[in-house]
This record gives sequence, C-alpha cells and structure tokens, in this order.
Amino acid sequence: MAVASSVLAFFVVAVPWAMLSGGGKDPWEVIGPVAGVVAAGVLAAVGWWAAQAGAAPAGASPTRTVRQSARGRGNVTQTGGDRGGAAASRRVRGESVRQKARGGGDIDQVGGNRA
Repeated sequence: MAVASSVLAFFVVAVPWAMLSGGGKDPWEVIGPVAGVVAAGVLAAVGWWAAQAGAAPAGASPTRTVRQSARGRGNVTQTGGDRGGAAASRRVRGESVRQKARGGGDIDQVGGNRA
C-alpha cells in the first residue's frame, strides 16, 4: 500500500505539472525530482502510520494473571518455552488463568513458542 501510494503521489504531482506547463516549458529535470520528493514524503508518512498500528501505548503494561493451587497430593508443574523476540513488541491482551488441582489431580502447563 505504501509503494502504491507513493507512485500515485508521483503521478498526481508530475502529470498535471507536465500538462499545464504549456508544451514542456518546465523540463522533466525539474518535474521529476520535485514529484520524487513528494512521493518519498508520502512513502515515509504511510510507512510511519503503518508502523504505529501495532505499537502499544506508552506506559502500558501487560495484564496477565495466573493462579495455580494444589491441595492434598496434587502437583503443579509449569515449564516456560521460547517466547521469541517478536512477542515482546506485540500488545498483550489481558489474560486470566485459574487452575486447581485437588486430591490426586495434577496440573502440567507447558509454554511453547508464541512468536
């Protein structure tokens, strides 16, 4: 989308300028670079805007609540896996997990790759 927008911006600036210049009084050596600067500006603006869509708000902290309990002969075993580098940059939705093991029940929780 960003590249298509910048190409469109180039033609929106260059074509009317070339048509209105009265038979080429303004050479393409002037029209091309000016339209290129406008296209580069549009590309940068759309790229910046697209990058903001996945960013978490400043000061936002992830909300995760995990409650695990074992009574009697129950056991809780939790093993964390590789979360990858990309998972830290994504916005975390609120999670709430409640697990109970009673009597002889066991909880085995294994985390995998969330990237």
